[in-house]
Amino acid sequence: MKGRSIGIVGTGKLGADVAFMLAERNLAEVYLYDRDRARARYLASDLTETVFGGGYSNSVTAVEQMSDLARCDVILLAAGERADSAGEVASAEHFESNRPLVREVAEAFTGTSTLFVVASEPVDLLTAELARQLRLPFSRVLGLGGVLDAYRVRHLLGEAMQFNPDYLRSQVVGPHDHRVIPLWDFTSINGVPVRSILDAPVLAAVEKALGERDGGSVPLGSSSRYTPAVACVDLLDAVLRDDRRILSASVLWENVYGISGIAMGLPCVIGRLGAERVIVPGLEGEQQKRLAAAAADYGKILKGARS
Repeated sequence: MKGRSIGIVGTGKLGADVAFMLAERNLAEVYLYDRDRARARYLASDLTETVFGGGYSNSVTAVEQMSDLARCDVILLAAGERADSAGEVASAEHFESNRPLVREVAEAFTGTSTLFVVASEPVDLLTAELARQLRLPFSRVLGLGGVLDAYRVRHLLGEAMQFNPDYLRSQVVGPHDHRVIPLWDFTSINGVPVRSILDAPVLAAVEKALGERDGGSVPLGSSSRYTPAVACVDLLDAVLRDDRRILSASVLWENVYGISGIAMGLPCVIGRLGAERVIVPGLEGEQQKRLAAAAADYGKILKGARS
């Protein structure tokens, strides 16, 4: 494999969208794996024609075995059953339905030092389980959840202020569901802290809207598609370009607010080594209780699956 390379496990809607965006950006060579080999080959062929037609320089190739992705710089997990609700609370049933994917990945990449990005759902639980089964440090297994939640915060702030979201920067902490906590001290507009521009009631309304959005139902089979793909590419871009950019990735917590062994969103410095540093923001007592409750819920699901 020449240059930078990304392996994608799963060529459904999300995997296909990410592959296209990676090819369009000329970010890396793309390698595709799917249990349905024919689908992976067809997508690779289609995207290769797109590469030539669009004047892009990187190739898209299908592989026959998942282990063929072992030499990639980053492997993205985009397979498995999607949620039927945007940001629904992770369930034991959903985790069990996609847990075999983690087992398959762990068997294919045992002993590897490759960096993994998890976009499969439920993202926090699968991130924690993959890190455990591969015995990798927290820095090498990154979940997408918090990155996506931070996008939603920016969108809601942009709507509330009639401001271009491109100039907004935001971070979050916590589970990828309605309990996620926006970090206003880490949120700025053109470098200006958002607290100096918006009153507390406005920020409270944005946080309420975020919870309602992340807990709201959508038509069956219509879970978010394009935003997760853009968030995936954003995270992959930060890794491959060694940006050392702060993104709220889901990582395995190690004594964060007294919580360990659970993966949730946390501001991280993202570079070529993965989560090269985590930033633990100061939280109010009620916010820490909220995180502890989410961690307890996750812990029960993980313990039940492993028993």
